[in-house]
Amino acid sequence: MSFKYTSLSKKGIDKEYNEDFIGIKKFDDGILCVVCDGVGGGFAGERASEVCVESILNYFSINKERNYLTKISESINLANAVLYEISTSREELHGMTTTSDVFYLNNNTLYWGHIGDSRIYDLINGKLHQLTKDHSLVQQMVDSGYLSMRDASKSPNKNVILNALGEDLKVEFDVSKVIIHHEDKHRFMICTDGVNAVLDNSEIEEILNIEDIDECLRVVEKKIQAGGYPDDYSVILIEGAK
Repeated sequence: MSFKYTSLSKKGIDKEYNEDFIGIKKFDDGILCVVCDGVGGGFAGERASEVCVESILNYFSINKERNYLTKISESINLANAVLYEISTSREELHGMTTTSDVFYLNNNTLYWGHIGDSRIYDLINGKLHQLTKDHSLVQQMVDSGYLSMRDASKSPNKNVILNALGEDLKVEFDVSKVIIHHEDKHRFMICTDGVNAVLDNSEIEEILNIEDIDECLRVVEKKIQAGGYPDDYSVILIEGAK
């Protein structure tokens, strides 16, 4: 199956570094996308996201495992171990962590892994579905009934994440898969929180329903720029080619 995709990654207006990093790689039986949003002082966040993406892309390139949920899990665990080793051995990179969304799409199945508050969306026949759940303090408060979804977007704690790569040698993350039915129309978006901090899900759904995928990306960027783009923002849009 062939795929059409487009992407961007840009730093926030007041940021010294772009701490986001993305990677896309085609394989014989599918396409891999990785989106990371790093955290850390100085350039540590920038380095964390880049190391994570490169580690996962490299693992997929050399490992022949065909169970993709296993492969995603192993790649995330490896990236975590690499980050932890670097951050504990180099003082200037101490405390560096990153979110990570790993997305592997072949002709009839999407496999994904997720940690942190970057997101994966699936627009199915024009209706938006958020596949991942944020590992954040705000999401925990929503789940516990202490905060409404409306108030969550305005919470001063909305940038506090509870789970990220590089914090510890053992890490918990989510993995799952989606079966693709050929009669359905899918368009996927993988993004960092710099996107959904500006655009809510109803706006994302409206944008993703634009017919041309390149125009979708242009509108996403235009609206984020209009919203002040306080944070770094990265997006990958992908769909099966017609």
